[in-house]
Amino acid sequence: MTDPMDLVRQFYRAVNRRDADAIAAFYHPACIVERVFIDDEGVIEGRGVVAERWRDEFARYAGCLPGGHRVSVERVAGLETGWGWVRADWLAAVGDDRAPRHISGYSHFWIEDGLIRRHRSVAREVPADTVREATPTTRHYPERPIVGVGAVVLADDGQVVLVKRRHEPLAGQWSLPGGMLELGETLEAGVAREIAEETGLAVDVGPVIEVFDRILVDDAGRVRYHFVLVDYLCRPRGGALAAGSDVSEVVYADPERLAPFRVTEKTGDVVARALAIRER
Repeated sequence: MTDPMDLVRQFYRAVNRRDADAIAAFYHPACIVERVFIDDEGVIEGRGVVAERWRDEFARYAGCLPGGHRVSVERVAGLETGWGWVRADWLAAVGDDRAPRHISGYSHFWIEDGLIRRHRSVAREVPADTVREATPTTRHYPERPIVGVGAVVLADDGQVVLVKRRHEPLAGQWSLPGGMLELGETLEAGVAREIAEETGLAVDVGPVIEVFDRILVDDAGRVRYHFVLVDYLCRPRGGALAAGSDVSEVVYADPERLAPFRVTEKTGDVVARALAIRER
């Protein structure tokens, strides 16, 4: 049986594809939906009615996020109410390029037998220039391992994105983009956020390439850094390549010619694994 949280993630992927038929297939025939659509306060019932409402919604509003997406899911988590209840926190932008509406909200789902039985949303409009502040975290001499996310971002022409680190660890060195996971943030949302912050690119997050750890000790043998890293294969869907937070430079590079960048052996291995996954 599909995990309820995975099902919700798949649901939002279909929303961003504007695929009303795929969206309808996620709903139970006797589903109940409340305040899911922009400017909507009503309750509707039945898969067929919900599918028509999604088609109307897509016809009325275009997605204004990079790549034409309308929703960026910040977190998907289970609710203490019990198995099958899922909460998704999200940001959305809809309308047109001249005057997009920016909306923050969350949705509750009750998943029964692999289908959405109930779906309810709460949303509010927010200023377009609202900036989300990062939660401070102690990286140096941590009390426990820190989870990090990274990505091999492969362009359509096969080139890979590299960044030059501004801060320790790896200050001044070229590596793959990525950073720390924030509290309450899913792995996929975290890697998408880090790529956007460091490279200016909006990406579609694909499969996991590898999970590994990186432990660095000081002269006294104390653990100075301990990261558990999850690297994903991603592809750009919008934005423009530009150095952002924590990096001094960002480039597209030929994955077969990484020697001039003096990347670590581990970075070269992760890139090779990503290329092999893409060819499957």
